[in-house]
Amino acid sequence: MEQDMRWRRLLRPGITAIVGAGGKSTVLAKLVEYGKMMKLPIMVSGTTRMYEKQVEFYKPIYTDNEEEGRAYCAGLIAEGKVGGWFRGIEDDKVVGVEPAWLTAVQQKYPEWYIIAEADGSREKWLKAPGAGEPSVPEETKTTIGVLNLQMLGHSLTPERVYRLEQVMTIMGRREGAVVTPRLLTRLITHPHGMFKGAKGRRILFCTGYNKIQHRMVEVLLDDLTTFGLDEIVLADGYRATCEIRQLIGKDDFQ
Repeated sequence: MEQDMRWRRLLRPGITAIVGAGGKSTVLAKLVEYGKMMKLPIMVSGTTRMYEKQVEFYKPIYTDNEEEGRAYCAGLIAEGKVGGWFRGIEDDKVVGVEPAWLTAVQQKYPEWYIIAEADGSREKWLKAPGAGEPSVPEETKTTIGVLNLQMLGHSLTPERVYRLEQVMTIMGRREGAVVTPRLLTRLITHPHGMFKGAKGRRILFCTGYNKIQHRMVEVLLDDLTTFGLDEIVLADGYRATCEIRQLIGKDDFQ
């Protein structure tokens, strides 16, 4: 029941855009799982490329016809199921829809909970947005930035970091530098960092909390007190085992 309430607290009607790296698909899947459990009208989509294996469970429609995509999702949601819509499939990845299409869905069905991945990371632990990223729809109500705390104490390498050059520029460090709480703070708070282009509520969702020394996390949280986040989530585990350990509201860290 406690997990139910914590995940439910993250869900709001309208578009929820998920950005960052190190657990975006996990957060999407858990939000859908708990939303469906609570019989909320849920739609899954994305504005970026995702591996087909990450969304095939939802049996989405693949079409660039807006009316067809909306109608398909409306039919499933009316039956108490999860609606899903992507533009198409290329190789082993699904192609996201235009952000404006999701905005149009939100305007037509304001009671829907539209959960969309809006940032690619190639399954790395950390990233910085590229020039055209993230792709957050205009009327997004919540932006969730995912951060894998397991980067703390690890070095900046191409194996763990996507768009390494951008990350190094923001952090002011070279390849091989060890990641500290202060360096993660720079990535989170920088105008071209994690929350670049964010709209609506800003939630930092930290995965891997059970894998890292908590004193390092405390330093990170102290550094973020004035950034203006609406909530910070500390979560253990990954994918099916992911559970929220602590949910810190705005009043708790101001």
